[in-house]
Amino acid sequence: MSYSILRVAKVKGSVNTRGLQKHNQRENENYNNKDINHEETYRNYDLINAQNIDYQQVIDETIDANYAGNRKIRSDAIRHVDGLITSDKEFFEDMEDFEIKSFFKDSLEFLENEYGKENMLYATVHLDERVPHMHFGFVPLTDDGRLSAKERLGNKKALTELQDRFNVHMNDRGHDMERGTSKKVTEHEHRQMDQYKKDTAFHQQELEDVKSELQKAKTDLQGEIEYIRSRGSFDYEDERKGLFGGREETGRKILSADEFERLQKTISSAERIIDDYETLKNQDLYKENQKLLKDNAFQNRRAQEWQNKALEYDGENDRLERENRSLREDLSLSEEFQNSAVALYHTARKHFPGFEKGFNQLKDKFLNDPKYDRLRQFMDVVQDNVYKADRKRKKQRTDDLEL
Repeated sequence: MSYSILRVAKVKGSVNTRGLQKHNQRENENYNNKDINHEETYRNYDLINAQNIDYQQVIDETIDANYAGNRKIRSDAIRHVDGLITSDKEFFEDMEDFEIKSFFKDSLEFLENEYGKENMLYATVHLDERVPHMHFGFVPLTDDGRLSAKERLGNKKALTELQDRFNVHMNDRGHDMERGTSKKVTEHEHRQMDQYKKDTAFHQQELEDVKSELQKAKTDLQGEIEYIRSRGSFDYEDERKGLFGGREETGRKILSADEFERLQKTISSAERIIDDYETLKNQDLYKENQKLLKDNAFQNRRAQEWQNKALEYDGENDRLERENRSLREDLSLSEEFQNSAVALYHTARKHFPGFEKGFNQLKDKFLNDPKYDRLRQFMDVVQDNVYKADRKRKKQRTDDLEL
């Protein structure tokens, strides 16, 4: 089962507000964030605004319209709260676009009930990133019209209670979700979205720098190799005296100081390429290992869920089997009791001429009394069985006479 995720944070200053506006409304021309698929950006939408807005202008207009405090608002007061609503990738995987929109509409309904519809600024849904999510923002005005982010957001306990209410609301709307676990337990999955993107951008840039250095070192090495190849042959070291006075060549090639230095640089470049390659290879293996660990943990959770369900079904099967056994026993007793009652009816009718009339009068007396319904129904069944037996015997006598 997937988790419901809700995050809120204060936005300090108009500069940060402007930055959120550019990101949410895709106002920048270029993005370093590799999670964004620009070919899918056209699918993004805002559930509150039909077109892009100026965040700061709408914030000021909202405060002008709804602020009822007696004091002048401080220049450093928090005027803007931003938040994020999403779930894991598996939750959205098989959803159609209209189902995703319904999910975020239900989420917006919750936010409007919590913070006031009149204070909501935007509810921007991003479908051009890896996991669908909704950025939302509101002006932290209290019910009596004061500007107080502290009162609106509260402490960590208040945030936990907010997330609990959100999970209940979404389940009431038909979205089968679990309450997200503590951030300490799932630090990687529940990391703040902006911090996650900063970390991702940092490591991505670091990787790009390494790749650039690798390419440069590779080019330098290739140049040195071509230079050495272009030399063709090298001079040999002077001859030296042999053991018996003869002359012999050493077989060593002579390099100038410049050539030796260039060769040293080539070797250093090669060593650096090997080191960088090993680093990159280890990073790739680490990522792959982390992915495998995550997949394994997910499969283990699924296996545990299926095991729990199997135990539940086993318990339910046992209960149903006991009920069926009890019903079969009750049915057997009921049939045995009916047969005894029919035999008693036959005997009483045979020996007491007024029995059948009295039986019918007693049954009529029970007709309009609900508490005797079951007894009257039983009397009807007994009498029907008696009449069936009478007809069967009569037919048998007729057949015997004809024979």
